[in-house]
Amino acid sequence: MILAVDPGREKCGLAVLDDCAKVLEKRVCAAAKIADEVSSLIQKYNIPTLVLGDSTGSRSVKKSISRLELSANLVFVPEKNSSWEARKRYFKENPPRGLWRFIPSSLLVPPVPIDDFAAVILGERYLKG
Repeated sequence: MILAVDPGREKCGLAVLDDCAKVLEKRVCAAAKIADEVSSLIQKYNIPTLVLGDSTGSRSVKKSISRLELSANLVFVPEKNSSWEARKRYFKENPPRGLWRFIPSSLLVPPVPIDDFAAVILGERYLKG
């Protein structure tokens, strides 16, 4: 079981995945509250591995998490194209309705933050090796 974090300057995505890449929980939280959210999820699911994206905001998130002195192993995963893949995944799980369905999903903007979908993508990358 892993906890994947998509770090950002203002908000972060979190996703708990089991060894088969099944999503048990995902959410978006403010970057200022990341340490509390990570601590809560690690305790709730007894997670041994924390997967963190290596790009935007990763340094500040790592600093916040390291203050917690958690027993979970910290692993960095490349974030390249994770936001793009998250956007595609969002529209796959939430297909547009009405006239919006005729517009290519590459031109649509999700109506909600998709950082949690990006965290799922990062977790899947880690599990694939």
